Amino acid sequence: MQNKNKKQPAKAAVPPKPVISPSLFGIPFKTKCIILAVLSFLLYTNTIGNEYALDDGIVIIKNDYVQQGFKGIGKILSTDAYDSYYKQMNAGQMLAGGRYRPLSIVVFAMEQSFVADSAQLKDEMAQHKNPAHSMFVVSSATYWHIKHFINVLFYVACILSIFYFLSNFLFKKLSGGEDMAFIATALFAIHPLHTEVVANVKSLDEIISLLCIMGTFIFSLKYLETKVNKHLFLGMLLFLCSLLAKEYAVMLIFLLPLAFYLLTDKKPTEAIMSSIPYFVVFGIYMLMRIGSVGMPKNVPGGEILNNPYMLATHAQKMATEWYVLGKYLGMMFFPYPLASDYSYNTIPYQSFSSPAVLLTILLYVGMVVWGIKLTKEKNILAFAIFFYLLNLAMVSNFLVDIGATMGERLAFHSTLGFVIVITYGLFYLIRKMDFMTKRNAIGTVMALLLVLCTAECIPRNVEWKNDVSLFITDVKTVPNSTMVLGNAGARYIDLAEKSKDQKQSDMYVRQAMQCLIKSITLDKEYVTSYLNLGVAYYKINEPDSALLCWNQAKQLYPSHPTLKMYFPLLGPSYMYKGIAMGKVGNMVGAVQEMKKGLAFTPNNPDIWYNIGGVYFTIHQYDSARMAWNKTLQLKPDYKDALRGMSALPPAQQIK
Repeated sequence: MQNKNKKQPAKAAVPPKPVISPSLFGIPFKTKCIILAVLSFLLYTNTIGNEYALDDGIVIIKNDYVQQGFKGIGKILSTDAYDSYYKQMNAGQMLAGGRYRPLSIVVFAMEQSFVADSAQLKDEMAQHKNPAHSMFVVSSATYWHIKHFINVLFYVACILSIFYFLSNFLFKKLSGGEDMAFIATALFAIHPLHTEVVANVKSLDEIISLLCIMGTFIFSLKYLETKVNKHLFLGMLLFLCSLLAKEYAVMLIFLLPLAFYLLTDKKPTEAIMSSIPYFVVFGIYMLMRIGSVGMPKNVPGGEILNNPYMLATHAQKMATEWYVLGKYLGMMFFPYPLASDYSYNTIPYQSFSSPAVLLTILLYVGMVVWGIKLTKEKNILAFAIFFYLLNLAMVSNFLVDIGATMGERLAFHSTLGFVIVITYGLFYLIRKMDFMTKRNAIGTVMALLLVLCTAECIPRNVEWKNDVSLFITDVKTVPNSTMVLGNAGARYIDLAEKSKDQKQSDMYVRQAMQCLIKSITLDKEYVTSYLNLGVAYYKINEPDSALLCWNQAKQLYPSHPTLKMYFPLLGPSYMYKGIAMGKVGNMVGAVQEMKKGLAFTPNNPDIWYNIGGVYFTIHQYDSARMAWNKTLQLKPDYKDALRGMSALPPAQQIK
C-alpha cells in the first residue's frame, strides 16, 4: 500500500511555447507558390510575342555551335561564349577575361535540336553549313515565341526557388518568416530592373545562374541538417552549374561559409570546414575555364566600347566606378527610366570632388561596416547585405574589367539582397501594429508597388520586341550612348528598306544619318557606325561619301567581313550618278562617274552599257563600240547593247 503522504517528485517545468505570429495572409505555402508563379508569368507574358533583340543574334542566330544542336555542345563547353562570332568577324577575343558561360548556350543548342527557325535553316544550308536536324521546323515568329516562353518559365522557376530558400532557411526562425519570404520574393519578381533579363533571351544566363545559386544554398543547408549524401552531391552539382551559367557564383566561396555560420549553429571555423567540398568544385571549374578560354587577358586598348575607361585617368576611372555603384543603388529604389545600354558616353567620367561619388563611398563603406557588425551578431541581414555587395562587386570593374560600365541585367542578383533588406525593414516598422493594421499596411504597400511596377514592366517588355523598337526607343533615353546611337541608325536604315513610301524611306535615312554621325562624333573609331553611315549615303546615291566611310572602316578594321559585300555596291551607285549627270548634259562628268564604278565592279555589264550610251550620245562611236563589245562579252544576250551596236555607223565610216 502506497504512502499517500510520500513526497512526489516535482514535474519538470514545461518551457513556454514560442510566440508565433499568425500569418498575415492566411494562405498555405503551396498557394503562395502558385500566386508567385502566376504573378511572375503574367508580368512577362507579353514578352512571349517578341522577336530577338540586342545580343540574341550573336549568341543564338550567328552561333554555329548553337545551330548544330546537340552536336555543338562539345564546342560550347570548351570555347569562349563568343568564339563562333569572333571567327565570323575575323577577330580574336575582344572582352577582358573571356566569357565562359556555356550552360545557357547549351540550353539554346538543346532547344535547337527540337525546334528550328525555317528561315535560319535555309540560310545555314545556303552557306553550306551543318545545322541541327531538328524535330520541328517552324516560322521565325513561332521559333522566337517558344524561346521567350522558355525564358519566362525559367524566371518563374527562379522566383519559386527564391521563395523556398527564404521561407525554409533564411527567414525560417523569424516570427512571421514565411510572410516575409513571400513579400521579399514578390518584390523581387516585380522589380522593373529585371525586364532586360526576362525580355532578352540571351540573358537566360542570368536567370539560370541565380536559379542554380538558390539550389546550391538549399541543398548545401539541407545536407548540414540531414547529413544525407544526396543533398551534398546536389549542392555541389548545382554550384558547378551556377559557375557554368555565369561568373557571379564565384562569390559563393564567401557566401556559403557565411550562410552556414548565420543559419546553423556552426562556429566560423566549422562553417569554413563545411565549405571545403564546394571549394573543390570551384577548383574544378577554374580548370575547365582556363582550359576553355585561357588565362585572363587585358581588354584591347583600341576599342572604347569594350574598354569604357580607355580615355579616363586612373582617378577618373575609380571615381566613375564608385559613381556607377551609386546609380545601381539608386535604380534599386527608382528603376526609371530603363535602357538597354550604358556604355560610352552615357555616363560621363567622374572625379572624387563629385558629391555623388563621395556620398556613394560613404553609403557603401557604411554597408560593409554594418554587414560586419551584423555578422558578429549572427543576424540574417548580414547575408542579404553581403549578397548584394559581393554580387555587385563582380560587375563593378574593381575586381576585374568587365568591358562595360553598367547594365540593368548585371544588377539582377544583387536585387535579391536589396529586397530582403527592404522587407526586413518594412516588417520592423510595422512590428508594433495590431494584426489588422499590419495586414492593411502590407496590402496597401504591395498593391501600390504592383501597380507602379506593372505600369513600367509591361510597356518596357513591348519595347524589347526587336532591335528596331528597342534602339529607336532607347536612343531618346540614353542619347549619348555610342552603341545605342549606332544601332538606332542601323535600324532606321532597316525601316527605310522596308518602307514602300519613298518620302518616308528618305526620312528614315536622314534620321539614320543623324544617329550615326553623332555616334562617330562620340567615338571616332566605331567601325559599325562608319559601315552603316556608308550604307545611308549609298541609299541616297552619294557614293563618294559612302566610299569615304567604308575606307575609314577598312582602315580601322581591315578584315571586317562585310566590307567585301559593301564595296561592290559602289559600282551601280556611281553608274546612277553618272546617268543623272548625263540627263542634265554633263557627259564628261557622266563618264568619269561611271568609270569610278568600274573600279569596284569591272565586270558589271550595265555600267559598260551606259558608258557606251554616253559615248554614242557625244558621237564618240569608236569608244561606244568598245564599251558595248565589253558589255556583250560579259552578257552576250544584252538586248540594249545589241540594239546599240546595230545603230552604230560602220567602222570604216567613223572619222
